[in-house]
Amino acid sequence: MLKKIFIAIVAAVIFTLPASAKESTWQPEIKIGILGGVNSVELQFSAPCVMVDAATNKTLKKIPANKIFSVTLKDFESDSVEIRGEKVLLKDLICSINGKKYFGGVRLDKKFDSFVVINIAAVEEYLRGVVPEEMSVSFYPEALKAQAVAARSFTLKNRKRHEAEGYDLCATNHCQFYGGVDSVDNFSDVIIKLTRGEVLTYNEKIVDTNFHTDSGGMTESVAEVWGTTAPHLQPVEDFEKNTQAWKLEFSIVDFSSRFGDNFGTLKQIKLSPLKVGKSDTDRSTSGRVKFAQIISTKRNLQLTGNELRSKFSLPSTLFDIKISGDKVIFEGYGRGHGVGMSQYGANAYAKSGWDYEKILKHYYTGTTLKKLY
Repeated sequence: MLKKIFIAIVAAVIFTLPASAKESTWQPEIKIGILGGVNSVELQFSAPCVMVDAATNKTLKKIPANKIFSVTLKDFESDSVEIRGEKVLLKDLICSINGKKYFGGVRLDKKFDSFVVINIAAVEEYLRGVVPEEMSVSFYPEALKAQAVAARSFTLKNRKRHEAEGYDLCATNHCQFYGGVDSVDNFSDVIIKLTRGEVLTYNEKIVDTNFHTDSGGMTESVAEVWGTTAPHLQPVEDFEKNTQAWKLEFSIVDFSSRFGDNFGTLKQIKLSPLKVGKSDTDRSTSGRVKFAQIISTKRNLQLTGNELRSKFSLPSTLFDIKISGDKVIFEGYGRGHGVGMSQYGANAYAKSGWDYEKILKHYYTGTTLKKLY
């Protein structure tokens, strides 16, 4: 009920603003890879559209509204085509790709003996399909605002991340989850409107705004996770420590088998005890595992925390390992890579009364909130 009241009040304010106070209609476009390596695709558009040659902008054909039609490889009249609204703006167009609805238009790029299907969307509409996928809409409004700004900043900073494939971002967690029209939520829609065009900057440049589910008590330096340097992505203490506790057990036989036939049987694991926010030679400033010594009957290995996380599908690298009888037990905290904003931490801060700008500046050191459009 409170959420409905919030939506109603904010919507009333937004839509009764004088014309001079309303936002400009311009916004950037983003290209999202939806399908690759296909030989046919079924499309539909909510308004009359035109198909144009992407290189020359020459009109190839007109497409009526709401008509389902297929495009196959043999139908290609050029290497790349784009389908956009004939008279409506990109933000007001809905496309259907193999029955799933997305915002905006479509681009088809021929790649040898197949083609790539790309959704061309206005950024604010794209975010409508991202924010509710990346953060629970049950979270506090200020946390969701922080998520909207982080998602927008990540989007604009990482344009051309998949340039080699012909688009900007993918629709998976490699970039950001994008569910299209089916993901739309009224509450997050209001949140996105309230933060329209806002991004985080450092020295006047839009920054990477990585985020994760829960830090477990302290975030991680980007250098420890991906080996890159970014002054705004440094370890910071989270709302509270030892959150999102988890435990996973493996038999010694199963554990040993993950390392191949030449590994033998596990004998010993060397790793200093976990203390959140305390470093050691084998742990980072936040306490996450930098490396662990794995000793077997045949080999001695040194694996990074990320390698162990990947090999055993661990929720995070903030963990302890111990051998107990015939089992190997992982116990840890947090979920995700730990870089940037902790979503559960952001929600806890929002609950305590922090606004979204304070939340963002806490997780992204030295940044400034800026309105681009």
